[in-house]
Order: sequence, then structure tokens, then C-alpha cells
Amino acid sequence: MLAIQDISVQFGGRVLLADMNFMVNKGDRIGLVGKNGAGKSTLLKIIHTLQGYSSGSVNIQKGKQTGYLSQDIDFDQGNTVLEEAEKAFVRIKQVQCDLKRIHRQLEVRKDYESNEYLELINKSSEYEHELNLIGGYSFQAKIEKVLFGLGFSSKDIPKLTDTFSGGWRMRIELAKVLLSNPDILLLDEPTNHLDIESIIWLENFLKSYSGAVILVSHDRTFLDQVTNRTIEITNARVFDYKVPYSKYLLLDN
Repeated sequence: MLAIQDISVQFGGRVLLADMNFMVNKGDRIGLVGKNGAGKSTLLKIIHTLQGYSSGSVNIQKGKQTGYLSQDIDFDQGNTVLEEAEKAFVRIKQVQCDLKRIHRQLEVRKDYESNEYLELINKSSEYEHELNLIGGYSFQAKIEKVLFGLGFSSKDIPKLTDTFSGGWRMRIELAKVLLSNPDILLLDEPTNHLDIESIIWLENFLKSYSGAVILVSHDRTFLDQVTNRTIEITNARVFDYKVPYSKYLLLDN
């Protein structure tokens, strides 16, 4: 799904990453490890944005999408937790909006036999069919499942995001990334603001995730539970171990 080819990154004359090569396939659960400042977060951002590198190439299979949890978040003011989580379902929200617009037109029109009226009816049917296909009538339940898994209660969902601390806002951002159901999840320290119950829930979620996962975490237990492959960045180079984190530690010693 993803090929990193000869990627190099330089900052102010310093070589952060040099001639990096590796591939990511469906089902990979990669723990990205290395000392602080080694370039782990930089690499996640490069994969997500497809830019920020000095040379080489980042190639993602056509039609595949990435979802990126950064340590930096910027929420719109005035949204509820539910409204923020709904941003993960861009197409569903667009179709719902278009369908409401058509229904409003149908309510006021009286030219029932005209071609224009029939076209609106047909378009309405098309949108309703699409909503069925893309989960437009069940996505609210998915939102609640993920939010509850990350520690929110039913009373929290209608509250404004402004009323939550930075740690809880990060949980909302994580929920949005998970709900967007990308082909490749890029997670930078996803457990930083989670309690043990939420960490266990996230572990189970990632274990059953159908796509690929690349994550940075200082939580060794979490890495050991989730990963099946470890990529180490050291001295600007990558070393690829086809084993989970605990076995990587044995091989690295």
C-alpha cells in the first residue's frame, strides 16, 4: 500500500533521515521506534502530507488514504463532541446536506408531472441509496461506540469541545481519525492522554483493524500488544525488524 523510496530529510544542514527505504502492506502493525529527535514524528507527517522531504519519493497505492493523529490539534470553536466526531464522515454529511436540499425543493414545488420534478425524485432516490451503501443510517452508532471506548459518556457527547481539557480534546481527535477508517493509520503517541481502560480498548481496536498501522509510542506494553513489526530509526537510518516490539528488543541487544 505504501512505498518509501530513498527518502532523505535535512534541517539546517543536519541530516535527520538518509536514504530511507521500506514498504507497508495491509495488516502491518508497525512500531516506529528511536531516540527522541530521531525523526519518528517527522516521518509520520511526511507519509501523511506526501511532502517535507529533501529527496526520494513517497508512493501510496491509488485510492488509498491515510489518517494522521498529530500531537498538535486545532479545533473549531463552538462544536459539540458529536459535531466534531461527525467530521470523520465527510461524504455522509455531504450527501445528507444534498438530500435535505432536494427535499426542501420537493416540498414547495407543485409541478408534479414536470421533468424537473421527476429528476429531483430520481436524485433523491440515488442519494438515499448511497447513504445506505456508505453507512449513512448507522454512523451515529459507530461514533458512540468509539467515543465510549475512549472514555466519553453519553452526557459528554452534546457538550462543547471548548469545555474539555487538552487531553480530552486529543481523545476526540483520536476518535475522528479512527472513525475516518483510513487504509493506513498514522498515530503519534495515541496513548498519552488515555487511562488504562481506554488503552485496552484501543489495543483491541488496532488488533482487529483491517488496514495498516504505523505508530509512535513510549508505552512499551502498548507497543508489545499491538505491533507485529518494528522499524527503528537510528543515526538517520532505518532498520526493519519483522517482529513485534518485545522480540525486537531481544534482537537489538
